[in-house]
Amino acid sequence: MRGTRAVAATVFATAAAFTAGTGASQAQAAQPASRIYIPWTDQTVFALSPTDSYVAEWMGLSSGWTVIGGPASHVYAGSAGVFATDPTSGDIFEYSGTPGSWTEIGGPGQEFAEGGGHLYGLGPNGAYVAEWNGTPNSWSVIGGSAQNIYAGTDGVIATAQSTNSSGDVWHYNGTPGSWTDIGGHGWDFAVGNGVIYRADDDLDTVSAWTGGTTWTPILNTGNAEILNLVGGDQGVYVYDYSTAGNLVYAYSGTPNSWSLISTNGPVPETESETSMYGVVYGPNGPASVDQYSGSGSTWTVIGGPADPNLAAGD
Repeated sequence: MRGTRAVAATVFATAAAFTAGTGASQAQAAQPASRIYIPWTDQTVFALSPTDSYVAEWMGLSSGWTVIGGPASHVYAGSAGVFATDPTSGDIFEYSGTPGSWTEIGGPGQEFAEGGGHLYGLGPNGAYVAEWNGTPNSWSVIGGSAQNIYAGTDGVIATAQSTNSSGDVWHYNGTPGSWTDIGGHGWDFAVGNGVIYRADDDLDTVSAWTGGTTWTPILNTGNAEILNLVGGDQGVYVYDYSTAGNLVYAYSGTPNSWSLISTNGPVPETESETSMYGVVYGPNGPASVDQYSGSGSTWTVIGGPADPNLAAGD
């Protein structure tokens, strides 16, 4: 982040590549260190200003928001901590817990994801997947090239680049180079607690995975289009665009049983361990940040306009 001490960008590590059919990598790396959970970060939400000029932390209804950092392009959060990428260099920084105090922990990547007390990065151009070891500029390569990565309580998954396979999704087994192909591709994924959700390519179906290679359909919207899928410790939510309006549904846990929780209201963006947060869009873009009550269709406005890149986690 700008405003912190500038240091040279550090590339994660040497790239590895998936071996088709086994998920083993062609290059091995040291076992990543165990992560220490930082409990306060999994109970709240973090946001960027509408112009990405600062990072803010939600302190609760009585205290509002506190600015904790300067300009950033993305923010990531969860039990592993709070992280943000510098908008100029792309370097990633860790928040110390004191407003304005951040430490660079790695160089630029295509994207990052936090889950289960771990921070993962996808190398430039999607060349490899790496895991942060918990100290500045120390990363271990855990997998090969990927299109995207998604993380949550159940760990991390990676979607294969179309040049490497059919675009299947791979689940990390916890040992560098050990990944399992768990099924076909989709256009969006969310990692929950013991379950992974997939928005299928047809845009009207959501499926769930709990093991093996079987995905169970849990929602079919017909002709409506699923434009957003959010999953985590609080369950899974979908944002559904249809002629009936922009609808948000919460999954009951039983296939094809969903509850309508918003009509033309907040769009789900992220989940902490305790809440789900969304953004309300107005005619000129994002208008407010809202917190879902967890039941019915009750939401509470907790902030004004923000970049929809909200961050929260397990």
